[in-house]
Amino acid sequence: MRMRPLIVTAIALAALLSGQAFGACTYPPAEKVPDGKSASKTEMNEAQQRMQGYMANMQQYLDCLEQEEAALPEDQRTAETRALTVKRYNAAVEAMESLAAQFNEQVRAYKAAGGR
Repeated sequence: MRMRPLIVTAIALAALLSGQAFGACTYPPAEKVPDGKSASKTEMNEAQQRMQGYMANMQQYLDCLEQEEAALPEDQRTAETRALTVKRYNAAVEAMESLAAQFNEQVRAYKAAGGR
């Protein structure tokens, strides 16, 4: 029975093209953190703006993950899909916290180097 793999492939392709597919949320790229010891005030201010934009984009990603899971048909809401959503969500939060900590460290280095 060779039709079954073809049907499964067609269903998977339709799900991907529908925009409702699991995994459709776009993970924002991380921003570069300047070296606070040598950065200018302008560079630090620009980095702060980029960090705020990154955090807003990451919040949109987190919201998308929640919406994506809520949009799954009941029969697709399994322990595995929930675990994957939680894993993706937690990894994104950890990335946000890590980048914020890196930026704050460089702000302290900037101030210690005499920047205000």
